[in-house]
Amino acid sequence: MTRVKGVTGFKWRAAMSLGCLLWAVHAPGGPPLLTDDPDTPGPNQWEINTGVTAENAAHAWEYATPLLDINYGVGEHIQLKYQTQWNVLAPEQGGTRAGMGNSLAGVKWRFVDQTNASWLEISTYPQLEFVYPASSGTRGLADRGDNVLLPIELEHKFKALTVYGEGGYIWNEYRPKEGWYGLAGQYDLSEKFSLMGEVYGGFDRDFQNNGMSFNIGFARTLTEHAALIGSAGRGIFGPSERAPDFQSYLAVQWTF
Repeated sequence: MTRVKGVTGFKWRAAMSLGCLLWAVHAPGGPPLLTDDPDTPGPNQWEINTGVTAENAAHAWEYATPLLDINYGVGEHIQLKYQTQWNVLAPEQGGTRAGMGNSLAGVKWRFVDQTNASWLEISTYPQLEFVYPASSGTRGLADRGDNVLLPIELEHKFKALTVYGEGGYIWNEYRPKEGWYGLAGQYDLSEKFSLMGEVYGGFDRDFQNNGMSFNIGFARTLTEHAALIGSAGRGIFGPSERAPDFQSYLAVQWTF
């Protein structure tokens, strides 16, 4: 574990949180939202998100700073993904800690396109979430054990409005399996600026400990290959792990 020194405590946490929130107030599927969509980058195309997240839950602030999300398109219907992050945990009681968070690898396959014969786009997106080094899990910087995610995504595009949803299950080697769901929408105000929002929730295998949160987000094109994306929200109901007091995401999305 690396001990963070220098700027710590309330001032440091407040600055990080306020910065993310201010960007989001000025704010398509996937980042910056939690709900993913069936879209893929396209043949031999890269989509790389370099960002930071902030979340307040269970009397602790947790930051991913930085978070690196790398996506590559294989043909028209396949996306390869790898994500890694450096986490900072700042509980109300105790010292601030930092170290590697969970990493994520996956393959998205869009097997139905929206055409005259199909009203929906549909994809599946199996992913493996793991932690390295394993000590990050025992220090509370990452989930313990491996997670296997098996989701499905649905989408319909109108003219300026896109509506999409996602649902799936998570298998963890130490915990009972869990489910999650999300419903999101994106409205393109112009060619360079879009607003979006979502509700996102989860439940365990007995449909107990249900929780739900919401996010409001934006995407602003900066150049041909770069866009600023962000979101902010909070829990609606449920335990803190499913309904945080505050959550935000801010990133530059690079496409080429």
